[in-house]
Amino acid sequence: MSTRFLKQYVLPSDGHAFVGRIYDLSIIGLHFETYDELSKHDDCKYAYDVNQVLSMLTRRVESLNMVGGMLWPSSMPDSFKQFPVSRYEWLTICADVFLARYVSVVDCAMILVSQVFECTLAFEACTAQNLKKKSIPGELLAHLVAMIDDQGDLRHERNRRFHHGLERRFSSDDQVFLVASLFEHRFSGAVGPNGRALPVERLYREGLVELQREFNAAMKKLVRQLNWLYDALHPEFDRRFSPKFRAGSFARKGAE
Repeated sequence: MSTRFLKQYVLPSDGHAFVGRIYDLSIIGLHFETYDELSKHDDCKYAYDVNQVLSMLTRRVESLNMVGGMLWPSSMPDSFKQFPVSRYEWLTICADVFLARYVSVVDCAMILVSQVFECTLAFEACTAQNLKKKSIPGELLAHLVAMIDDQGDLRHERNRRFHHGLERRFSSDDQVFLVASLFEHRFSGAVGPNGRALPVERLYREGLVELQREFNAAMKKLVRQLNWLYDALHPEFDRRFSPKFRAGSFARKGAE
């Protein structure tokens, strides 16, 4: 297995024109004291509610850069005795955070689709099956399903880890890596039958590089998928917002 560190891919989270437009419109919320007051105006409420769920999605995407920071740490201790967890446990934590946050991006995307199309679904009910019942365009539904399918093995691993308790192997000799990392962290290291120190550094790098590789590949694809989604949602938002705007108070509030 390779032990050569990769270059980190940093995700853009809010650079799309659709995101910028919604963020700009969300300033209307500052003109109201309460949400109940804002909700009396259809145009203001629509823009505010879409911004709330879009912000949830962009924050979740941005949090994946936090995962990147864990996989490409700027500084690590010379000795893992100075670290709160062992090398093996650190990779386990990284994998947990990566899988949980990556897979949940699609859930956040479906909530956004529901909000833009005014489906009135509770967050937990925003599934592809329920969105289909709300007459979401077939091309958009197919894109959401494709996003789920593209998560593939990582989605399956998330389910196995969090629902079934199964763990991944991080190296070419995972049992040795587990034992060596625990002895390194808690004792004075460990040696093999030949009297040599166990190769904990090499095995650690194998696991870390594999996570880096999976992260970069998944994130590059995710950004392309989200850009397509935003391209599709932008005109739908305008189609619904424009008549509300003409009939409502958004322009008057913005001019005050």
